[in-house]
Amino acid sequence: MNRTVESLIQQGNTWFLAGNTNKALISYSKALKQSKTLDIVESYVQKNKDYLFEDQDLLKELLHTKYHILLVPRAISAIILSVKKQVEEKEKKNAYQRFRKIILSKHPKTPEQYVDVLIQQFENVSWQEMEFLSNILLEHGFNYYICDVDWLYHDRMKIRELRHFEHSLQKKAPTHISEIDTMTGYEFEDFLVTLFTKLGYTVEQRKRSHEQGLDLLLIRHEERIAVQVKRYSKPVGNKAIQEVHAARIYYHCQNALVVTNSRFTTSAKQLAERCKVELWDRKKLEEKIKTTM
Repeated sequence: MNRTVESLIQQGNTWFLAGNTNKALISYSKALKQSKTLDIVESYVQKNKDYLFEDQDLLKELLHTKYHILLVPRAISAIILSVKKQVEEKEKKNAYQRFRKIILSKHPKTPEQYVDVLIQQFENVSWQEMEFLSNILLEHGFNYYICDVDWLYHDRMKIRELRHFEHSLQKKAPTHISEIDTMTGYEFEDFLVTLFTKLGYTVEQRKRSHEQGLDLLLIRHEERIAVQVKRYSKPVGNKAIQEVHAARIYYHCQNALVVTNSRFTTSAKQLAERCKVELWDRKKLEEKIKTTM
């Protein structure tokens, strides 16, 4: 082992035994970077998120036997927690950059427009996404903190729901797929209620919380179908397949279906085939609209 790495580990162990965990972690971190074992610990953290300490003794043994990093008792737990925090910060930073790129690509000008993009691009908006949007607004000179974004989000959602309700009273149902693309997720879900009703199903619409991965429950004769709805501008991945498969079991359904105005990833198609989940992509949905509406 590199003498510098050995010295840093010894220094870290000394600090740790003395009760100075912060200084110990600084020394351990330097040692892991110099010995090129930080990637190993990061990989362990990413793969063991739900059971963070289950295999920590194996990790400690690997570091010792292969890389000659000998840690004092309980130090490995502190290192794992420290690296976990670093991994989460890195993941959050990357997620923020992806989020920022999506929001700014639509060139919003006012806080209301920023929130409208959020609603259009993200389904079931999380608190973290609201925090991200608050950061972007602050960057662009708008004095909107996360509580302000939360208030504006619910206000804009209410306006959209009322607008949709009014339109549902005044307008005919959409007859072309391009009209679906301008809908919110909730509007798309409501449209599918009408579509499936015309196809002869009794439709039970779940609460907006989408309980247990179920958006719509279709019933016709003895058949029950669990449906997940995805009004997306990007391809639908495995998560939707997993959720509707679980919903099928939970609600005692014979079949499961995912409907989107977009398309499915190759991986999602493969998983759907294995799980026997029916998929309606953009092309399939357009066919149904043409023949039904």
